[in-house]
Order: sequence, then C-alpha cells, then structure tokens
Amino acid sequence: MLFKLAVRNVRRQIGNYLIYFITVSMTVSLLFAVNNIIFSRELSAFSENMELMSEGLTAVTIFISLIVAFVLSYATSFMLRLRKREFGTYLTLGITRRNIVSIFVVETMIICIFALALGMIFGLFIYQGLMAVMMNLLEMEFALSAYSLSGIAFTVVLVICIFIISSLASALYLKKTSINELIHGDRKVERAVKRPAVWFTVTLVFFALFLGSIFACNYFCGIISEGGGAATGFFLTFVVMAVSLVLFHIGLSKSIVYILMKNKRLCVRGGNIFVLRQLSGTLSSSSVMIGFLAFLLLFSVVLSNISFAERALLKTSLERNVPYDIMYSADTGSEYAIPEDQAENIIEKYVKILDKKPYGLYTSGRSDFYGQTRYSGEGYEDTTDVFMPLSEFNLLCESLDCEPLTLDNEFFIIANIPEIQNCNMQDVIFEWNGKEYGYKGLSMQYPMFSYTFFYVVVPDEAVTGMEKVIDCIAYDAENGSFDASALREELSYDYITSDGYQSTACDYRIREYSRQYQNAQSAVLVVGALFVSAIFLLMAMAILALKTLSGLADDKKRYLVLYRLGMGSGEQSRTLFKQTFTFFIMPFAVAVLSSIPTAIITNNIVSTVGMDSLASRIYTIAAVIAAVFVIVYLLYYLATYLIAKRTVIYRNY
Repeated sequence: MLFKLAVRNVRRQIGNYLIYFITVSMTVSLLFAVNNIIFSRELSAFSENMELMSEGLTAVTIFISLIVAFVLSYATSFMLRLRKREFGTYLTLGITRRNIVSIFVVETMIICIFALALGMIFGLFIYQGLMAVMMNLLEMEFALSAYSLSGIAFTVVLVICIFIISSLASALYLKKTSINELIHGDRKVERAVKRPAVWFTVTLVFFALFLGSIFACNYFCGIISEGGGAATGFFLTFVVMAVSLVLFHIGLSKSIVYILMKNKRLCVRGGNIFVLRQLSGTLSSSSVMIGFLAFLLLFSVVLSNISFAERALLKTSLERNVPYDIMYSADTGSEYAIPEDQAENIIEKYVKILDKKPYGLYTSGRSDFYGQTRYSGEGYEDTTDVFMPLSEFNLLCESLDCEPLTLDNEFFIIANIPEIQNCNMQDVIFEWNGKEYGYKGLSMQYPMFSYTFFYVVVPDEAVTGMEKVIDCIAYDAENGSFDASALREELSYDYITSDGYQSTACDYRIREYSRQYQNAQSAVLVVGALFVSAIFLLMAMAILALKTLSGLADDKKRYLVLYRLGMGSGEQSRTLFKQTFTFFIMPFAVAVLSSIPTAIITNNIVSTVGMDSLASRIYTIAAVIAAVFVIVYLLYYLATYLIAKRTVIYRNY
C-alpha cells in the first residue's frame, strides 16, 4: 500500500522533481566519470606519479560527496515545502508519521535508483570526455578507455551514502513538524526587514572590504611569486574575502528592495512595485542562502581560472627550468656523483645523445653580490658568489635561440628567482685580478642553466684564478618518448647526509621526466577543479531553481489578483521575468565578474616570474570559463522561468 502510494506520488510529482532529478543525475554522471578515472588502468600503468593523482582525486571525490549530501538535504527542504499540505492531509487522515517518513524514503530511493541509472548512462560519455582531457594534459595518445568495476562500485556506494544522508535530514523534518505548520504554513506572513538602512550600510562596508581583499590578494600573490613568505597573509586574506562576500550578499538581500523603493519613478512603472514587494520577503528570508551560494560560485570561478592558468604556467616554465633534454649539475669532485662516461652509457640505453655542452660555475670566495641579498650574514656564512664565463653562456644560448650577451669590462646577472630582481646590484663594482667590472644589467628571461639563486656572467678572463665549484653538462637527445622514470632511477644514487641519514639524489634534470611529473600534477588540478566547479555550479543553480519553484503556490494566488485587476498575460510574464531574474542574478553576478580580478592577479603573477607571453592566454581562459558559467546559468534560469510561467501565468482560473 505505502509502496504503491510512493510510486504514484513520484509519477504525479515528476514535473516538480524535474530540475532536482536532472541535477542529481548530472552529479552522479560526474562522480561516475571521476571515479572511473581514479581506477583507470591506463593511468595506473603510466607511471608512479599516478599514485599521487589517484589519491588526490579520491580525497576530492569523498569531500565533494559530503558537500553534495549537505546541499541536497537543503534542496530537498524546498521540495518538501511544495508538498507540506499533502503531508499534513495524510496526518489528518490518520496516517502515522512513521508511515509518512517511510513513503518519503521510498520516493527518495526510487528517485535515487533512476538518477543513478540515468547518471551512469550519461557518465559513460562524460568519462570518455574527461579521459580525452586527461590524456591531452598528460600528452598521451587517446583511445576509448575501459570502464572499471571498482569505479562503478565506488560510485554506487557514494550515491547511496548521499541519498541516505539527505533522506535522514528530510525525515527528521517530517518527524518534528506539526500538522498545523504543514497545512497552514503557506499562510505565514513574511516579516518585514528591520532597519534596512543599517543593512545597506553593512552592504557598503563589506563590499569595500571585499574589494580591499582582492587588492590584498594581489599584493600577497606578488610577494609569494617573488619568493617571499606570505602564505599566511594570503590565506587570511582569502578568508576575509569569503566572509565579506557572504555578508555583502546578506546585507544586499535585506536592503536592495528598500533602496529601490525609494525611487518613485521606478515603482510606478508596470508591475515594478509588485515585483519589489514579492522580492522583499523572498530575498530577506533567503539572504544567508544567497550569501552561501555566492561563495560556492566564487570558489568555482576562482578554482577553474587558477587550474587552467597553472597548466599554462607549468607548460611554459618547463622550457625555462629544463632548457635542454638532459642537464647535469654537481659539485666539483663530489664523491657520490656518477662518473660522466658511466652516466652517458646509462643515458644511451634509453635515448641517443646527439650533442653535449660542458660548462661550469666558478667562485671568487667572496660575497660581493650575495651581500646585496637576504642570503648573506648569519646562517649563510658559506654562501659565495658564482660566475659563468661569457663564452660558455653564449654557447648555451645559441642552441636555444636566446639573445647572446656582449660584455666590455662589465658583468651581467642572471636571476633564477624573482626576489633577486628587487635587490640593489647596480652599485656593485666587481674587482678581480686588479681589474674592475661594472654593472650592465639583470634578467630573469634566460633559461635556468643552474639551480643557484643567481649567477654572474663575466668575460672569460675574469674567471682566471677562480675555483671551479660546479660541473655542468647540457645534453641534446634524440626526439621521441622514452622511459624517463626508469632513466632517472638509474641515474640516482644513495648518500649519507651530514646528520647520518641515508638519502637519494639525482644530479640530472631530465626534461621528459619533468614533463611527465608536471603533466600528472596539472592533470590532478585541472580535472579536480573541473569536477569541483561543475558540482558546485550545479548545486547552486539547483538550489536557486528549487527555491523559486517552491514558492509557486503563493505566486499563483498573487498573480491571480493581478489577472483579475486586468493585467494581461504579456505584462504578467514580464513581471514574473523581473521577479525570477533578480532572484537568480543576486548570488551569480559578483561571482562571475570575479573572473576579471582573478585573471588580472594571475597575469601579474605570470609577469612577475618572467612569462609575459602567457598574458593573452590567461585572459582567454578567464573569458571561456565565465562564458561556460553564464551558459549553465541561463539554461537553469530559462528552465525555471518556463516552468514558473506555465504554472503561474497560463493556468485556467
């Protein structure tokens, strides 16, 4: 009996559950796709770096599932509001609360089963799409990937847990609410906002704080990119940004109608006064929800922008950090370093060496240049300046099409970290062998030929009499992929640290290994960010839609009054559009517009580390992400508006 009633209710309420059902199905699809990626055989067999990727995505999936369960519990409360009169009638007719809870749980499980089935069907295609993105990020050839039983089982378990949590929250509501509240809840009078002028002041204050936190984030990001320790300041600034965004939207929701109603000319146009009165109670009662959704959307926008910008940054930085296919660097006379001929034999087992360029770094034993940085004094007593002969530097640049240097009794500083650019080197006059060399310039635009903070390029005769402290070799290898992880493992060695511990080191930078590692790191971030952003966006839009639809019963009565007062269907439609659009745009506008400062801050970071060429790509990425968010927003809004319009405007009274 109860089961038949639950099935009938699901069939009868399918229109009201449509947006909820679609959102849940899309969430299941994304969970299915990501879980299959986690357990993908292709990735697990690719390299040891995939272990980090799988663990990271698994943690993200579990965390997001908990958030989805919480959000769906909140969204279900709107669905219950649509049916509270029905449940109140059940209680009046003598059906026990336990039976009503059972009916609702069965309904939820029916939706769960259908959403799981439909979501996994869609997930079959989304998985292949995400695998194509993943393979592109990993620079691997894409082929249709097999589905994982472990991934399917993990998805089923997560979805069941999500629905159990959301059902328990709804069942608790049905168990505690009174019959009077269920039957006559729609007769409650929404309270007017107290002290709207104070809330408007709160809006202005926290909007100013939000803007200030954006500038502060830009400032701290600049310090971090220059090598400074500002991580704590950045984290606190982001917290302030999040809190100020939420409070700004709460204040705006409680004061915007008050401000607009001050404009008499606006109020007398069309149905504007009706719209404002409709929004007055809705925005006020939903202010906390709007602030929370604004934060979710802001987080999604920022995370998406950062992930794609980080991908572009990593790809560009690879050419700078490892300019040659293989690069050797070790202290001169190191007792642990693998002999050159032995190392080259190992390399030849994996890839053919086409050319090699030996070079070195020399020290004067002094700290004329390091004395201008913070890497001098106490704790840095052993730090000395290092120099590279001009001929060796230009030889390295020649193969990379970098601009060679010309020095005439001068020196040129090559910075490997942004912080060195802010040090005062112009006044340094370097004297060696009775000859003085003056400052010519400083740059971070050259590739990283050494792992030192910086080094000084001088004419060849200037290194005469200096001690060679670092031996270096740059290798050009044959094009093509090879097992870079195995090569690096063979070129690694164990050594005993000064504290007596055994450790492993490798004196070779292998571009292919760095590429694989960075691609894996980038893939984790981009796919994880896409997953999180998509889930947050779907949840936010679903809550907005369900909140709007849950008030349709009240709207029917109010629009009926407009109809009887002579307002035509066209004017009613325009009035409904203004009402629903204003509610939808409240948490969305600031979040999407935040793409602009996010792109600017990211571009400033990229410029600081000497990668100005990425600027246009960062702005393009930000524009594409904003466009995707707007499209999803419009789809949800149009679906909600059309359902509301059909229910409210075109009903036969």
